[in-house]
Amino acid sequence: MSITYRDARPDDAKALADFCARTFVDTFGRLYPPQDLSAFLSAKYGEAIQRKEIADPSVRYRLALEGDAIAGYCMMGALEMAVDDPDALELHRLYVDRRLKGAGVAAALMDDCLAWARAKGAKALYLSVWEENHRAQAFYKRYGFEHVGEHKFMVGETADRDFIWRLAL
Repeated sequence: MSITYRDARPDDAKALADFCARTFVDTFGRLYPPQDLSAFLSAKYGEAIQRKEIADPSVRYRLALEGDAIAGYCMMGALEMAVDDPDALELHRLYVDRRLKGAGVAAALMDDCLAWARAKGAKALYLSVWEENHRAQAFYKRYGFEHVGEHKFMVGETADRDFIWRLAL
């Protein structure tokens, strides 16, 4: 397996939108009524949405590529969750194709995210993780993230309890 890494480009928008939706459904799709899942996917993962986010200078998408196919991605940027920490940034998403979980792709993406946040001068990095996603929580703990709160993560009309985690940089 040969994985390469690069920042997303506007011409990645369609493939990124498809990958985002597929990995979200693979990971969480079973949890939601079809109408809630459909509403969430439409609101978060359309080609036009991804193209706009890729073009936004406050957002960074880092891609893991297996050949020309997206195998994972990390989305990072301004702190959007309701915490009072003016010198912080947020890891918004980190997903890897299920075939490659445990192969070091997530670690490479996380290492890149941390380097990016530090280069931006952030004093902390926040993320949100579903309360029952124990695999992700174990991964984040290895990096030193700590549970500092919780919030509702909305998927359509379904409210999940997500934990807010913080890493001092």
